[in-house]
Amino acid sequence: MRNRYGLRALIVVLLLALGCSMGVAQIGPRYVIELDAAARVPQTSAGRVQLAGKGLALIRFQGLDILTVGADADAYSAEAVRNWPQADLLLVTPASAGRYGGLAPLDALGGLPVIMVEPSTNAELGAAVAADAPRFYPMQTWDTLHLRKGKTRLRVTALPGQPGTSHVAGFMLEVGNSWASYRLYVSCERVGEDEAGLLAQHLPGADLALLPAGNTPLLLALRRESAPPGKPATLTAAGFAFRAIRR
Repeated sequence: MRNRYGLRALIVVLLLALGCSMGVAQIGPRYVIELDAAARVPQTSAGRVQLAGKGLALIRFQGLDILTVGADADAYSAEAVRNWPQADLLLVTPASAGRYGGLAPLDALGGLPVIMVEPSTNAELGAAVAADAPRFYPMQTWDTLHLRKGKTRLRVTALPGQPGTSHVAGFMLEVGNSWASYRLYVSCERVGEDEAGLLAQHLPGADLALLPAGNTPLLLALRRESAPPGKPATLTAAGFAFRAIRR
């Protein structure tokens, strides 16, 4: 009898251990990228978000360069891609309206990592991979990607929209180092002025939002402790400077 109870106890322990290991696996990031740092960059230097083309934004922070582009922007074409600034990572937000050239325009980027919303079917993605296209990282809601380049770290999280919806409404980019970070929300959806005022409430802890608006993205400061969110401002080539914040 004692052996029977001992066996049952052992089975329960094994099942609990298996469940815990599965839970840990689900909590971890879906993707992890490690990049070589060519040169040391001062960890106190400011970051910057700036317009880099029609519908193309460039985020720079301590040696890490991130490009974001709307899939229906004028900058999203095979001709324009050749003139894009060099970057470590590309974030493509879905086409909301107008034309969309698929993934073919990105072929010239070689092995650049590309974050995108996971498509409903993998047919297009599979064809792109077979054609030796960039490395694609399709994401669903709550998926995360961790990237590290030297001492600079990036965490990307795919966020849902309104309660009850399951589609990816935007990506939260948290870039920083071991003691400070900056959180920039890149929206996949156009946001009206009334909705823009509510973003700070929907995204607690976010510092800045990058909103699609045709070929000229908009910026919206979200830090409520400093001042109430104002109206979105047009992103310019001169850009917007920011500094990592101790959390």
